[in-house]
Amino acid sequence: MKRILLLAYITSALFMISCHENEENTIATVPVNSQLIGKGFISSHSMPQQNTAITNITQWNNFLTTLDSTHNVSGSFTETNIDFNQYMLIVAFDQVYNNGGHSIDIIAIDESSQSINVDIEKLLQGNATSVITQPYHIVKIPKILKPVVFY
Repeated sequence: MKRILLLAYITSALFMISCHENEENTIATVPVNSQLIGKGFISSHSMPQQNTAITNITQWNNFLTTLDSTHNVSGSFTETNIDFNQYMLIVAFDQVYNNGGHSIDIIAIDESSQSINVDIEKLLQGNATSVITQPYHIVKIPKILKPVVFY
């Protein structure tokens, strides 16, 4: 009987330690609200594949200049005059595909105590149309002074 009680005690203690360690390793996150700036595709391959945060007007103007030099995509953005004192941009540009029907999608943005976590997925995987495309997705979020991590 003592062995059974000792075994039950040890098992309970190990379970409580395990639960405590899992609580410490779990980082709480809070969803970050975002506003769509632009989503779609460009039909040539002059933009590098990238996931990045744009945090100031110089970065944004350089990005727009590069993008508009061949695509004039910024005309389809919901806004281009961003107040970078209050906001930052999350930009996802996928690779170039030889067919249409692809997407790159910012699924979720969450803030943890250490970083901003951006979940990116490719919800559309292409079709048979023979057109060169490069999907992109750009959103605006409140300015948060933490590193941005893309998943």
